[in-house]
Amino acid sequence: MKSNVKHSILFLLSHQPNPRFIKQINYLSKNNKVYVVYFNRENIKTSTDEYIKHVHLNYNLGDIPDKAIIKRMIIYIKSIHKLKKTIKDIDYDILFVNNIDVLLLYTFSSKFFSKIKTSKIIMEISDLKFHTYSKNIKSSIIRTIEKVLFKQVDKLIVTSIKFYDLYYKNIFPKKPFVLENKPLSNMIPEKLDIQNKRKEEKIIIGIVGLLLQGNPYKTLFEMVKDKSNIEVHIYGKGMYTDLVQDYSKTHKNIKYFGEYDFFKDSAKIYSSLDILYMPYDTTNGSLNNKVALPNKLYEAMYFQVPIVTSKGTYVGEIVERLGIGRTIKCCNNKDLDNLLLTIGEDHSKIKEKFSELDSNMYFADNDYINLEKFIYD
Repeated sequence: MKSNVKHSILFLLSHQPNPRFIKQINYLSKNNKVYVVYFNRENIKTSTDEYIKHVHLNYNLGDIPDKAIIKRMIIYIKSIHKLKKTIKDIDYDILFVNNIDVLLLYTFSSKFFSKIKTSKIIMEISDLKFHTYSKNIKSSIIRTIEKVLFKQVDKLIVTSIKFYDLYYKNIFPKKPFVLENKPLSNMIPEKLDIQNKRKEEKIIIGIVGLLLQGNPYKTLFEMVKDKSNIEVHIYGKGMYTDLVQDYSKTHKNIKYFGEYDFFKDSAKIYSSLDILYMPYDTTNGSLNNKVALPNKLYEAMYFQVPIVTSKGTYVGEIVERLGIGRTIKCCNNKDLDNLLLTIGEDHSKIKEKFSELDSNMYFADNDYINLEKFIYD
């Protein structure tokens, strides 16, 4: 064991570590003993190689479906015994959880020994779930359960301060730590100058990451499918993978490249794009879509790729304020068509705005130094 180990930290996650948690695991493992226990989700890329060498345990509790809630609950119930057996032999003093599902499982699994009383529990919120803002009986029940479970939580981390302002301040009075989903400077590839080497005159529009915004994707695809001067390149997977694949099979200028490895492929992907299409569907009633801050925002800042996103969103406010892209009404054909006709006019001006950004706006190095102080305190 390292002589400078400060704490033993257990990450108990509802999905396999994504780039956000991989950053935390690798960073915190420098001075701490880290364990990772998680469920496996089909629509999230597994990147075990990016962190496995840094942890003392990497344990998959089982595969859970994204949409089949009843099947998911059955798997959760079956996992209680495995979780209890796994964490019983781990000597940890800090627990990271990423939603109330795993906090509830931990509560049941810890019922027969004292870990739950002696370990500091840190909750991280990266999305504003439907139950936090919907008005129905099911959501009301979930909010009640969440309020009870939050009595165990010692510290709260949010990726957008709006999550706290709009909901979590009502059940957690302590000040949260805001850890926006920025990359660490030593965990992101260097930029490549691919654009200047391209011979094509086509505009390359990129969709990168989890494919979660079906209506805006369809609006874009329908608008560009017959345009020979525009290509759409899609990287990632998610609930709208089938939609993307269907369009890519029938239209040559819509190309789907499948899932990718952020740590290995991001430089090549972003450096090949003229525009990052990062829309949020503001027509479906999702409050999360209006206030979330995606990792792609900071990646685009670093790689200096102009952003197109939705009006009426928190990320849209930032893009407009900094001048690093354009905003359009979600799923509005007229707005999108006008954008495609005019985006080239201010492309160089947008590029200049990127060079004016302080690197702390898109690198998390200082944030992580403060994160350690926050969790140790």
